[in-house]
Amino acid sequence: MLTRDELSTIHLVLNTDCNAWDLAPAPTSPGVCRFCYRERNRVNTDADTVARVIDRLRADSQAGRIVFTGGDPLMPYDNHLEPALQHARAAGFETNLHTNGLLLGDRYPGVRDHVSVYSLAIDGPDAETADWFRGQGYFDRFNANTALLTADRKTLAFNTFTTEHSIRSLPDLAGLIADLAAATPVEYWLISQYRPIGRANRQKAEIYGFGPDTFLQAVEQVRALVPEIPVFTQPTRSPNDPYPLRVWVLADGTVTADLGSVNAPRNAVLGDLLTDGFEPLVRRALGLRAQAPSPQEVTS
Repeated sequence: MLTRDELSTIHLVLNTDCNAWDLAPAPTSPGVCRFCYRERNRVNTDADTVARVIDRLRADSQAGRIVFTGGDPLMPYDNHLEPALQHARAAGFETNLHTNGLLLGDRYPGVRDHVSVYSLAIDGPDAETADWFRGQGYFDRFNANTALLTADRKTLAFNTFTTEHSIRSLPDLAGLIADLAAATPVEYWLISQYRPIGRANRQKAEIYGFGPDTFLQAVEQVRALVPEIPVFTQPTRSPNDPYPLRVWVLADGTVTADLGSVNAPRNAVLGDLLTDGFEPLVRRALGLRAQAPSPQEVTS
């Protein structure tokens, strides 16, 4: 069995669709969520298969949490989210719902009792900044979601994407998050840069790319403003700075992993946990990562 030290968190993908483009771009924006690197295909599964996937995750690992992600797990069709959350909680997992929140109000009655942490995207402290990234009206929707969740004293988390311009507003965003933390528990704040993962795009890099040193200095300055909240960073990586291992499980049983290579065009497909088991596939990923040549060898 995989110990929690070996794998504490599993990302479960019910679908890779997203409704981010429901909002119109802000006037000066390059387009809604232009930094996105997701694969645009739908996962085909059913509620019984999702339950069997979760059971296998529980049998093969001591992981404490499943992050329900996508795409966006809150879509306007039945992607088996509600029964999947219930099954995961019954199996002893904490559940993290990672969402832009555009449809949270619609599906909240079905998920409210089965989510441990609601992780919401917010990229700026006001409509001008936040809507630049995610579309007109996004900041208002975020405020409506946080009002809904704080009224129920739900645990929140936040993820923030940055540009060289928007990091200047991180102190004000830290103030907004601190105010929310005074009203309801906040578990963490993740702040990220552009992540090309082998599908580098020159236009995106020109818009979102800036030096990791500038990014890390800006994040370090805001940590003092939210001392009770863990702040995590995801800077743009260079070839000699691989990504951490993350394991992704599609709701049909397919297991993929980010093995760390900045140049990889997509996550490595390891197999199907329903036939191969989950632990053997993750151990294979760990072995592949350990055997990978160093960045110096790759680039020499």
